[in-house]
Amino acid sequence: MKTPGFKNIAIIRLSSLGDIVHTLPAFNLLRKEFPRAKISWFAEPNGAKLLKNVPGIDEIIAIDLKAKGFFNKLKEIRRIRSLYRIKFDLIFDFQGLLKSAILAWMLKGYTIGFGKENLREPQARFFYNHHVRPFPEDSHVIFKNIYLLNDAVVVSDPPVVEFPLAAIPASEKVENFLSGNNLQKHRYLILNVGGGWESKLLAPPQYIDVAQKLKNKFKHEVVLLWGNGKEEQIAREIARETGALVSVFFDFSELILFIRYARLIVTADTLALHVADMVKTPSVGFFGPTSPLRNGSLLEESVAVYEKLDCGFCYKKKCAKIDCIKKISPDKIVEAIEQINEKYRRNHH
Repeated sequence: MKTPGFKNIAIIRLSSLGDIVHTLPAFNLLRKEFPRAKISWFAEPNGAKLLKNVPGIDEIIAIDLKAKGFFNKLKEIRRIRSLYRIKFDLIFDFQGLLKSAILAWMLKGYTIGFGKENLREPQARFFYNHHVRPFPEDSHVIFKNIYLLNDAVVVSDPPVVEFPLAAIPASEKVENFLSGNNLQKHRYLILNVGGGWESKLLAPPQYIDVAQKLKNKFKHEVVLLWGNGKEEQIAREIARETGALVSVFFDFSELILFIRYARLIVTADTLALHVADMVKTPSVGFFGPTSPLRNGSLLEESVAVYEKLDCGFCYKKKCAKIDCIKKISPDKIVEAIEQINEKYRRNHH
C-alpha cells in the first residue's frame, strides 16, 4: 500500500491534549513521507488551539463531540461532513473511539485504525477499511501511534521520535512574570498541581510537603503551575503554607515557553509532562493509575516516580482509595530531582 500518490490525508485525534502531543511524532513522520500532500487534522476546540503551535498541518478542523448523547454527536459529525466534502485519500483514526471511527467513515476516504485489541471501543473497527495488527499495550503510546502508520509509511526500527514545534515568539506575559519575580531562565523549578484525572493528582497536603522539601533542598525558586480555577485555589493554598510562587494563567504557546525556560518540572501524567518532552525540559513524573512505560517521558534525563502496587496502572479516572498516589513519598521526588541534577553535572563537566 505504500505509495507517494496520496494528496489529501486526514488525521483524527480529537483529545485529550496529552494524547494529541503523543500523536505528533507520528504526524511528523507522515509529513516527511508525504511532503506535498495536504494534511488536515480533526480535533476538539481545545486541541485545535494547541495544534496551532505545530508546523506542517495544512488545515486544523475543530469539531465539538463533547455533547451528550449519540445523536448530538452524529449531528456535529454531519455538520462537519457537509463543510468538508473533499474526498480524503487516506484517513488515520488515532483516537480509536466509536465517535472518531464514525467520523472517519463519513469522511469517505480509505480509513486505517487500530484492531480490537488496541481499541477502548472495539466496535470502532467495523468502520475502518483496514486495521493494523495488535500492538503491545505495555509499550509507549507514541510508538503505538507510529505503528498505525506502518502500512502507509516507511518507519525505521527503532522509529525516530521528533516533536514538530513552530518557532514561538517571545511572550510579554512570560517575560513579565519572570522579571517581576526575579526568575532566571533555566534556574526555576515548576511544580504542576494540575491534571485531567482526579486519580493522577497528589492531595493538597502532599503537594505542600513536596513544595516545602523542594524549597528547603534546592536553591532554585519553586513555581506552582495551574490551568483552571480549581487548580489555582489549590496552588494558592500551597503557596500560603510554603511561600512558593504561583504562576499566572498561560495559554498554550505561553505554557510551552514557560516550561522550556524551566530547569525541570515535577508533574503528574498530564499535558505539562508531555510539553516538557517536546521542549526537552527534564521532568519528574509521578504515576499512579497510568504507567510510565506507556505514558512517561522519553527523555533520558527524566525520572518517573511511582509505587509498585497490585492495583497500580489500572487506568481508572476515579478511585475510592488512590493508594498508588497516596503512597508516593515526597522524598522520592526529591531523590529523583537529585538524579537529574547529577546527570546534568556529569554531562556538562
